[in-house]
Amino acid sequence: MNESKKLLDTIMQAHNTQQMILPDGSLSSLNSIVTRRNGNVMYLAMSGGGKTRSGVIPNILTAFWSYVISDPKGTLYKNYANYFRRCGYKVRHLDLIHPENSDKYNPLKYLKSTDEIVKFAHLLVYANGGGCSTDPFWDRATELLLSALIAFVHEHDGNEGTFSQLIELTRSIDANELDNGDGTCELDRVMEEHGRKYREDNGKESWAHRQWLKFRSTPVRTFNCVLITLHALLTTLDTEEMQSLLSCDEIDITSAGREKTVIFVEVSDTDRSKDIIANTFYGQAMNRLCEFADSLPESRLPVPVRFILDDFGTNVRIEGFQNMISNIRSRNISTIIAIQSLAQLDAGYGANSQTIVDNCDTMLYMGGRDSSTVELISKLSNKPFNKIMDMPIGMFYKIQRGQPAEYGRIVDLNEYDLSFLQSGKSNEKDMVSA
Repeated sequence: MNESKKLLDTIMQAHNTQQMILPDGSLSSLNSIVTRRNGNVMYLAMSGGGKTRSGVIPNILTAFWSYVISDPKGTLYKNYANYFRRCGYKVRHLDLIHPENSDKYNPLKYLKSTDEIVKFAHLLVYANGGGCSTDPFWDRATELLLSALIAFVHEHDGNEGTFSQLIELTRSIDANELDNGDGTCELDRVMEEHGRKYREDNGKESWAHRQWLKFRSTPVRTFNCVLITLHALLTTLDTEEMQSLLSCDEIDITSAGREKTVIFVEVSDTDRSKDIIANTFYGQAMNRLCEFADSLPESRLPVPVRFILDDFGTNVRIEGFQNMISNIRSRNISTIIAIQSLAQLDAGYGANSQTIVDNCDTMLYMGGRDSSTVELISKLSNKPFNKIMDMPIGMFYKIQRGQPAEYGRIVDLNEYDLSFLQSGKSNEKDMVSA
């Protein structure tokens, strides 16, 4: 059979039966009720081992669920966005490499309560896998200040309040007024007036004003240090391009659970300055989809959502992910995680990395030199350590809970003609009827 025809047939079969494509081109069921396994998959391979070409790409081409796709170089959006459009998908693009080309994203739109504001402030401070400082005091103080400012924007403008307004608010705080004036700044006066008006209009105290007063109990020198910490946290977002990206919301996160949607998150694998927004988005997307699912009678999304997180060890840091991955299956959410090694995962998630590994019922090992990874695969496959360490290039082990490990050859997309992606026969109707 012609190889490109063979690949198309595999993709169509996977699409029609809602199965994932394994590195050797075979299919594996994602029906957790039938298999009694969760749909979480971990790809392990060193750089160039085929995680993207033999793992990520074949499985996004199946196009049967909604997808949130980490796109470290922007090539996935460039090559496959039109394919998804022809398949009837709503395509969204969060482009943090070229923000002027991005759909707009407003994190503040998704905050519905003061509890969510506190969680969001915490998410911002810890979005890159750690706090702003080695001293927890400064992180807690920064969270308190952020909570007050976010709540002010939220109380003042509701769902119309934007992240851009938050940054403008931080700019308005002039620490020199504290040192040279009467010990107050302009934001003290703004907050006082807001608290008064909010009390008159709503018959209760402003939570933003209350949080601000808590923060203002700190000495002036501490105030200034925390303000500098906050400016440092947000400085990479204070550009014209990023201000425009954060000025409103076109992403509509929960739509991925209602209708077939693909969201490409394009973030540089060499420039880490925009990670705070990417990681905030991943965490917020997963939380909001879970909350949306919980609001429905069966607590399951009508359209399942698959997070495909390429370069998970270096490009993705989701606060609390070890808890999320333990609980998302029942909501019709699953993940594909691609990492180079367990050591890389440990660097990002520490002791929580084992929980992440334990919650991936399918593990696909495609080679590497990290001894801790080799040792794990050796135990799980019941093969000698040296046999795994010296595994030939182009081979892989499939390890699924409840089955013996299997050994096979990796099928690389370079072997196929992918011209059908640009043909008119990639819409969903044609795929289903093929």
